[in-house]
Amino acid sequence: MARSPIVRPPRVLLLVSAAATAFSVLATLVSESRAALQSGLVASAAFLGYVLLAGRAAPRVRSALATAIGLFALVMAVQLGWLAEQPMRNGWMEPFYAPLDGGGPGLSMRPLPPGILDHWRQLIDRERIAGVGLLLGVLCLAVAVRALPARHRPKRTLLARIVAALLLVVVAVDVWDSVDDAPLCGALVAGWPALLATLVAAAVLALSAGRADRRALVPLGALLVAVTAAVDLAHITASWSTWWTAADHSRDAFLQIGIAVAVGGWADVSAAVRAALAFAGPALLAIGALHASRDSDLTEPR
Repeated sequence: MARSPIVRPPRVLLLVSAAATAFSVLATLVSESRAALQSGLVASAAFLGYVLLAGRAAPRVRSALATAIGLFALVMAVQLGWLAEQPMRNGWMEPFYAPLDGGGPGLSMRPLPPGILDHWRQLIDRERIAGVGLLLGVLCLAVAVRALPARHRPKRTLLARIVAALLLVVVAVDVWDSVDDAPLCGALVAGWPALLATLVAAAVLALSAGRADRRALVPLGALLVAVTAAVDLAHITASWSTWWTAADHSRDAFLQIGIAVAVGGWADVSAAVRAALAFAGPALLAIGALHASRDSDLTEPR
């Protein structure tokens, strides 16, 4: 009589995490932010259980990975709390700016409604706080990758370093373009957590090829983490640049109040792709790191 296959808890937790991640990405695609964050928390909790229970790994690697996943989950929990304080996306009032027709030195701007810019700046500050959580999580991933056994792979290491360098060049060009006429130093100060997270993630990518598992999941995950941090950096610097332009009363611009109606399209697709990358990057890196640590002959971290 054939024996029924044994279902292992880590495998079940990994499947639950994958299913919750897929639902979170789908919810993001249809602009259901609350459902997306709630599903993301379920996915993170299940994957955290997987990291704690899966196979044999060096304690330093496992604890660093678990801390990183916990920090990413904490960021989502905080964002879920902030979401309860914000008005609904459909039909909420938001500012937008337009140039004055036939602008000249004799024309004056319309006064800004009180509180609009303060609320806008508060949203940027919240993005910065979320970026701090991202930075701490990426630092924990760096500790985990650094604790993996080193392997001599010169070609892969060179390729990873080239990709990391190219990513930083693309990020620098994008940030320079996004700030437009706003002060670059101000944009970098506004997005310093995402900037540091991008630099650390790029360093992890450059290091990961020499400590990768057999399937190269560690460098692939490190690349996705770096891309996620770079996207966050581009978003917060662009938001700060727009806020600075709006707050500069010497510019020929006036404020109108419009109704923002969620109609889907590329914005939702972009958010869904970003959500998928945010889940896939740490997950692939963690799975690869667990395999790399388990397959080594070392029983203690380096």
